[in-house]
Amino acid sequence: MKFSHYIWAIYLIIYPFYFFAEGNPQIADIFGVLLIVVNFKSIVTSISTNRFTKNLFLFIVYALILNTVWMLILGDFILIKNCIFYVYCYFLTLVIFNKIKEESFLLITLKALSIALIIQAILWPFIKSQGVRTQMFFNNPNQLALWGICLLIIIYVLARILKVKEIYSISLFLLSSLFIIISASRAALLGCIVFWLFYIFNSRKHFIIAITVFIIGIIFINYNYDIKIHEFAALEYNAERFSKNGLTSDQSFGGRGYGRIIENPQYLLFGAGEGEYERFNESIELHSILANILFSYGIIGLLLYLGAFASFTKKMTLEVFVILFIIAFFGSVHMTLRIPLFWITLLFVIYLHEEKSKGDSLLNSD
Repeated sequence: MKFSHYIWAIYLIIYPFYFFAEGNPQIADIFGVLLIVVNFKSIVTSISTNRFTKNLFLFIVYALILNTVWMLILGDFILIKNCIFYVYCYFLTLVIFNKIKEESFLLITLKALSIALIIQAILWPFIKSQGVRTQMFFNNPNQLALWGICLLIIIYVLARILKVKEIYSISLFLLSSLFIIISASRAALLGCIVFWLFYIFNSRKHFIIAITVFIIGIIFINYNYDIKIHEFAALEYNAERFSKNGLTSDQSFGGRGYGRIIENPQYLLFGAGEGEYERFNESIELHSILANILFSYGIIGLLLYLGAFASFTKKMTLEVFVILFIIAFFGSVHMTLRIPLFWITLLFVIYLHEEKSKGDSLLNSD
């Protein structure tokens, strides 16, 4: 097996362990950078492979140029720091882009994700109380939610491509769902519900197996860890959040930073750059990928980014649409564009689309 496969496996296994402050590289990123270095030649040759890789590259180049200009104007290096994350995410995505059709790579990916989930499940009962929203070893609960959503989708794609036994795949789906639930993220929980509704109603066999595995899992957890389901604070908290008619300040239109788009339309063509939000009398970034791209990089940047997925909507099956909706919805209310696993998850969705359609391809050469 290739050396890169083992590096990738280590990256996935230690990914959930965040030891440094939010907004900084983590331990897993050492292995991510190593993957890029080892595969740099193939990365360079893949940039101009097709519309997908070209447009993402053009988006990153545009973001670098625009943020450099704003950095010189505002005198703040943070604007370039954001783009460095994009370059890293793009290069790491290209590494996976070049290996995603190798069965050995897909197999080790499934094994590594299984190990990562099992490790986190074993450690979960020993985590000190973090309130009603658990974050495990991440910096905040939304990062845990994103990890759970990404794993739910990637494992689903792997299970479909590799023809994994359902008892195995459903067990992994349930573990991924567990971390989504304890994160108490409404966007992630909605995506999780959509996933299970589609998965179960797509086959009665899925329903029977899912219920069986769920009951066995509950019995096992309750017997070994004495966890009382009726005292599961995350479930109660999620129910309360969904039942609220109003929005708290951090969930409102203005509280998530969207107001600056309407108040500063002069930036919508070229972009205001990403960072220095005090200019707009705010301290937070836009809680949405597309809204953030629109305001930070303008219509030009948004078109470049969306152009990478232009062929994606052709011949899209209901299955692919549902899986895409789950990750896209989370990205619509959270800014996850600096998270490499988010990019990689989109790549796996595209791969599923390729396998289902066998038509216009984003992953093959022009």
